[in-house]
Amino acid sequence: MLARNLKDKLKRKELTLGPTMTFDFWAGYLEIYKRAGMDFVMVDFEHGSGGLSVLEEMCRTARLLDLPLILRSEASKYHLLRRYLDMGPAGFLIPWTEQEEQVNTVRDAVFCPPRGRRGPGGPSVFGAASWDRAGWDEVEKNLFVMLQIETPKGIESMKSLASHDWVDALMIGPYDLSLHLGHCGELDHPEVVEAITRILDQANQTGKSCGMPVGSVEMARFWRKRGCHFFLYSETVFMVRIMAERFVREMSESEKDKESKAEGGAEVL
Repeated sequence: MLARNLKDKLKRKELTLGPTMTFDFWAGYLEIYKRAGMDFVMVDFEHGSGGLSVLEEMCRTARLLDLPLILRSEASKYHLLRRYLDMGPAGFLIPWTEQEEQVNTVRDAVFCPPRGRRGPGGPSVFGAASWDRAGWDEVEKNLFVMLQIETPKGIESMKSLASHDWVDALMIGPYDLSLHLGHCGELDHPEVVEAITRILDQANQTGKSCGMPVGSVEMARFWRKRGCHFFLYSETVFMVRIMAERFVREMSESEKDKESKAEGGAEVL
């Protein structure tokens, strides 16, 4: 139910994989990712163009597939998170987390009183076993909350922010972190690698898993050797672009090889 399996897998420190969906929100991708063996899907509303009706359809499909759908919201804002939760995601990824106020806002938006301030509603209520207190307790117990650390200020505060028992995991924001460190996009720069390693070490000290976005198997293996077991892989449209570019490149190289061999044969004759 919701993120129960994802939460359990991370607690066991097992390899955990999930893709990002930012630009194309076809619900059929969820079935593809489930069959491929992905453990969750992250739908990105921070940078994407999705709307509530699309989100509700994807959340329902994800529930039927038992594939946790984690939503990255634009920010930690009560009215946004509460409204999104009505659509039925399995949890949230909160970007640019730096201070306690942001975490308190998440708590208020995802939990009913007395812990929070949320009143259940929207299409998600049909995913609950019942509409009494026991039903909402079951939903809340299986929600997944993840904080994204992507600034030096966030690194300094992360141990305190992650100390809440209802915060399940952390996620690194390597690109924005590299930007703040003065090495924009240089994810293999020693200072960026050192900062990411520091985040992973501090997350380990809190007992919380920390995810790492990666765009290739090579990058994932680099961080797997450094103890990371939780990966957010690429983005659906980027996967299509990479495969399209690879096809064109390899076909073009084949044509060049063919032309080169033909020219070589002509010279011999």
